[in-house]
Amino acid sequence: MRRIDELKNEIIKEILQSEEYKEYRRYQTEINRKPDLKRQVDEFRMKNFELQNSSDVPDMFTAMEQLNAEYADMRNQDIVNRYLMAEITFSRLVSNMCQDIMEAIDMELDFFQ
Repeated sequence: MRRIDELKNEIIKEILQSEEYKEYRRYQTEINRKPDLKRQVDEFRMKNFELQNSSDVPDMFTAMEQLNAEYADMRNQDIVNRYLMAEITFSRLVSNMCQDIMEAIDMELDFFQ
């Protein structure tokens, strides 16, 4: 188990040094400097998350258009779009890594479906 812990720590170090993470943190810091904007961004992110993970949305395209229209003023700010794109990019990096690990090992998770 010790080798796994060493590799885990190496992975964490590499993630923290990655351009994806650095960019995400840079924009996150900028957003955090503006409390009202941060609150709006967080509201948008939460509503987006809820929409994406809801099975009760009959027309996802329309729902997403409505959400974007509701937050249009905020979304028109370059810093917001850069932050959200950096967040998506970094999240995909981590998600893909976790998915690759789970696909490589034989762990039955069919009950989640």
